[in-house]
Amino acid sequence: MASSMSQMLVLLGLEYMSCGDFDQFLRMKGRLDIPSAKFYAAELVCGIQYLHSKGIVHRDLKPENILVAETGHIKVTDFGLALENMLGDRTATEYAGTEGYVAPEMLAEEEYGVGVDWYSFGVILNEMITSQCTYHPRLFDTTHSSAKDIIKKLLQRDPAKRLGVHGNIRGHRFFQHIDWVSVEALRMSPPHIPVPSIPQRCSRRFNLDRIEAAAAKKGPLPLKHQAIFRGFSFVTR
Repeated sequence: MASSMSQMLVLLGLEYMSCGDFDQFLRMKGRLDIPSAKFYAAELVCGIQYLHSKGIVHRDLKPENILVAETGHIKVTDFGLALENMLGDRTATEYAGTEGYVAPEMLAEEEYGVGVDWYSFGVILNEMITSQCTYHPRLFDTTHSSAKDIIKKLLQRDPAKRLGVHGNIRGHRFFQHIDWVSVEALRMSPPHIPVPSIPQRCSRRFNLDRIEAAAAKKGPLPLKHQAIFRGFSFVTR
């Protein structure tokens, strides 16, 4: 990532997620059984609630924006459409997201808040269990009553009544017997351990020395610029 601030060079290192995205995973696995869907849903709940606690609304949650680690755990990615400082009663109005996962209030060009992420999560959970984005009650058999109920509540048209915004989503019977402390600590065993993909050979060599040489000035960043990276671990060279 390049920046014009004081002619500094910024290199952003991200965790390597070697097993593709959740869309590829679902295409390979097809419909997930309830225990598997419950595991991935629980990890997503923890991720979404953490983002919202920091005032971040993702606005583009979908299987393609969930990456699968070599360990079998999942992580949310692609914050290009995310909004910050969405704490309290703050709302937004601009359209963002991917067709099929966008909440009704956003489609209606109404004010919205964190509820748009919970609606997208409901679509994803429905896709895990039925392989369909659209909710059809007939696709759930009698053993899936708790799954049908939680999805119905997540897809509630009124965001004020939508589960995640309203009520305790962790306390829903779909998540019965889930140890949330273990989920947050990544101690809950994933139901599937994926096979890492083999990296494609680059067409041309990545020359880090040449990139470093492009920096016109070396030395510590000014304090006002260091503040931009609060919360990151980084070194200046």
